[in-house]
Amino acid sequence: MKFETSTDQLLAAVSTAARFTERRADLPVLSSILLTASGSRLTLCATNLDCGVEIVLSAKVDEEGVVSVPAGVFSGFLSNVRGKAVSGSLVGEVLKLETERASASIKTVPHDDFPILPRVSAERSFTIKNKDMSRAMRNVAYCASTSTVKPELQSVLMFGESGKLTAVATDSFRLAEKTITLKSSGDVPQMLIPARNAGELMRILDTANGDVVIYYNDNQISVQVDGIYYTSRLIDGAFPNYRQIVPKAFTTEVVILREDMATALKSLSVFADKFSQISLAIDPVQKAVLLTSRNPDVGEQVSTIRATISGDPLVMSFNGRYLADSLQAITGDSVRIHANGAGKPILIKDASDTSFFYLAMPMNR
Repeated sequence: MKFETSTDQLLAAVSTAARFTERRADLPVLSSILLTASGSRLTLCATNLDCGVEIVLSAKVDEEGVVSVPAGVFSGFLSNVRGKAVSGSLVGEVLKLETERASASIKTVPHDDFPILPRVSAERSFTIKNKDMSRAMRNVAYCASTSTVKPELQSVLMFGESGKLTAVATDSFRLAEKTITLKSSGDVPQMLIPARNAGELMRILDTANGDVVIYYNDNQISVQVDGIYYTSRLIDGAFPNYRQIVPKAFTTEVVILREDMATALKSLSVFADKFSQISLAIDPVQKAVLLTSRNPDVGEQVSTIRATISGDPLVMSFNGRYLADSLQAITGDSVRIHANGAGKPILIKDASDTSFFYLAMPMNR
């Protein structure tokens, strides 16, 4: 093997691939990156058996070959070198890397046992803008459960209807839904992407350009964008029928400035108790929302926010962190809050965007 390619491009590719390796893997090859030099391309592969990635770079290849390189050492060297180009050559069981000012010899790992990255058939696929896909998953993924009791809640649900793609996540205490437009027609069946794998996909999409082509079957999903091929297993399970708990009518509606709410919640967190409990009181007469946090060991804070209110007065308690989380997906100036009485969940939306909503359950204590 002998190749030469851009240092910056190789570093970016290695940094991405390294996130898919297993540092403490029983199989040493899973902690490495598989390099394949062929034609005019250098291909990097990495997998943790749960999800994997393949990245193709343009390169000058003088000798074709395949080698497996420990991800940590490979990434560590490239992160601290200078120079526009890096060359690599395999000498025995050592990969020699050279730039203008540095060189390294890295002991390789036998690559015969490197798992084959699954390729999902192109028979079932859809196309979407990469930024839209990233935004949809980012707007909901933080709601996924961290508990292993219900694997189906440790996921991001994705499905398509009538030219729209919907992403949903919940931990049973709060739920977020984001809808975006597909570039292809037809419906997409429900797919449960593990939340951790969805996070890695978001990071890939954030740095990619162009449209995303997504292939899927009953067990796997693959994403192809900008020279990167990503694949993940799907969770075998049934996501809750969440739409039946989303209220359709409301007795109270509040429109409040997003910045006012975000500032108040950040300040109130200083005084919140170990449950992050915050009391939310809606006063239609005073046209105000009162947010209160209290901790016997610290003190108490009350924040009053002016708002446009219609309907009945209401007092409920919520996890303050959950309320603050809802604001990260709202880009407009105002937030719309819908409520249906004490003890029932509230619905939070961007006042100027109907493609996102957030459902928060009250605290019963």
